[in-house]
Amino acid sequence: MSDQKRLLLAAALMAAVLFISWQFMGRSAQSDSTQDTQQSIEYVQQEQIPAVEDSASVGKESTEIISEKVHNIDVEEILPEERVIKVIVYDGCEVIVEADISTAGGTVIGWKLPQYEDMPGAGNGECINFDGNNWTQNSRNYETSSEDTIIIDEIPQTLVLHDPSGGGEITYTFTPGRYGFLYETDGFDEIAVLNGGILPVSETNSNPSRYFKAQWNAEKVKNRNSNDITGDVQVGNVEWIAARSQYFAIIMMPQSYERAYGYLFASEEDKSPSIGLQDNRIFVYAGPLDYGRLRSLGRDTSRLVDFGWPIIRDIGRLLFWFCTSILSFVSNWGIKIVLLAIVLKLVLMPLTTKSFKSMAMLKQVQPKMKELQEKYKKDPKALQSAMQKLYREEGVNPLGGCLPLIMQMPVFFALYRVLANSVQLRGAPFILWIKDLSKPEILIPFQSPVIGLHGIGLLAVLMGIAMFLQQKMTMTDQNQKGMMYMMPIFMTFLFMRFPAGLTMYWFSNSLLTIWQQQFIKKKLETVKN
Repeated sequence: MSDQKRLLLAAALMAAVLFISWQFMGRSAQSDSTQDTQQSIEYVQQEQIPAVEDSASVGKESTEIISEKVHNIDVEEILPEERVIKVIVYDGCEVIVEADISTAGGTVIGWKLPQYEDMPGAGNGECINFDGNNWTQNSRNYETSSEDTIIIDEIPQTLVLHDPSGGGEITYTFTPGRYGFLYETDGFDEIAVLNGGILPVSETNSNPSRYFKAQWNAEKVKNRNSNDITGDVQVGNVEWIAARSQYFAIIMMPQSYERAYGYLFASEEDKSPSIGLQDNRIFVYAGPLDYGRLRSLGRDTSRLVDFGWPIIRDIGRLLFWFCTSILSFVSNWGIKIVLLAIVLKLVLMPLTTKSFKSMAMLKQVQPKMKELQEKYKKDPKALQSAMQKLYREEGVNPLGGCLPLIMQMPVFFALYRVLANSVQLRGAPFILWIKDLSKPEILIPFQSPVIGLHGIGLLAVLMGIAMFLQQKMTMTDQNQKGMMYMMPIFMTFLFMRFPAGLTMYWFSNSLLTIWQQQFIKKKLETVKN
């Protein structure tokens, strides 16, 4: 047999072997593959598809997922692709909120307030951003049919996120002109929790350990420093519960009921606290502690703006209303404060005029008073009786000079609370070097604090000089000469640590008082002549 025939015979035998192997081994493999495929389908149906009574009720989406899993031999779980939905909220023509909501967890991951500068005076050009953490903890992945950007400018709009496996639904409802949203959940536990660390530190030279607080309204408004929350605390039925800083807050308000159980949870040190509310329908306010906006929310949320004790609080509200309503035509808060000083001086004019007249008359009776003091220096009771008789005969009130100052004190304390806690003053400039009326005015800064001061303020020095001149004009007793020097120095040091707006008010008031004293003095001299 030739080599060629042997080659042909070997090829024929190999073809026969391959044919027989295909007939027997191929059928066996096909049977095994069919069995494995059937087991894969049963596994996916048991683990990924909710139980149904009729296989026809399985949705088209679930069927596509099954087919894809069967096609992939390793049966890997297919998760929805993460999307970030941007929500832009307008108030008229101005953007007040730029929010980012992720389908991964269905949570807010960014919340910018374009109208408010981050760290006023730092010059970083950034706005406030509540992005310290995902707002809620949720491991589920959601889908939405929403567009990538939602504009809220005319009517409320909703963003609906649903779990494709049927595990729940989250709905956000945004309204034009509002710093917040209605948060509704379906298929979750009733306690909604906002994570700690959401609020940023937004002020320079702040003390983070005392910067953040939790605050809530349960019969009365209470608060707790964030670093003092060491565990899970239930604070009772609340009308609202909030995590706050000096000028900004996140507030949770139940909507299913007037009250709901509120909770505090420990967060990282020097971070804003974690808060919770037992409701599936909550309005979440996330924005500035603006007294007007909070008052429109109701339920005493305006108490988050601390205007002081009850009487001081009422005066502070009146001052705030005057500056924001009557003086709304003035945009510069420094000018508003000067106008406020003028108006208050005019209101108290009759009282101060009477007081200055009394003090002028007291100067005139000084010689008679000295005679009585010499005459009755060994008999205090007789001296007191004689002095009272002299006051009645001359029509002098020795305490009249103190009355204007006493009347000014409640206004001073109320104005201090308004200027220190109103977000409208935050970063509000006046003129030249005075860039922020809510902070101490510093013309000559120090490299490091000296006796508690970060620098020298010109306004405080001018106020001290004006106060010295005012006291010199009204001093009736030479024994008080030391006080005439010590009081202005002490007040100058004190006001260098106060907000520049408060120093501006007191300086303006001192100048107006000096002018008033000079006017009354000339008037009395004219009458005398």
